[in-house]
Amino acid sequence: MRTTRSLVLEVDSDEVLLGEPVTIRVRDRLQNPIEGATVSTRQKGVRTDKTGRCQLTFHAPGLWSLTATKPGEGEISYRPATVLLRAVTRPAMARRIRRIAACSQ
Repeated sequence: MRTTRSLVLEVDSDEVLLGEPVTIRVRDRLQNPIEGATVSTRQKGVRTDKTGRCQLTFHAPGLWSLTATKPGEGEISYRPATVLLRAVTRPAMARRIRRIAACSQ
């Protein structure tokens, strides 16, 4: 009997700095790391290691869609996962932090 598992795509933050690597984790709903999953954007894709992790670095600002996929293995197939994140410049990140600080006072 064929089993379908949903992939879960995790990023530490929904905003990343341009030029800084971001660590991405892919797991299944039972928290198991998924080795060999491909995490892709419009421009590139990387594979996860045995801990289900990989890194990407963004060089253009904007909203990026990340999608994790994995080919089926035997009786197991995988449902892709997608997450959006925003790549921003250092000045844009600093402005956001100042706004948050001003709102919390």
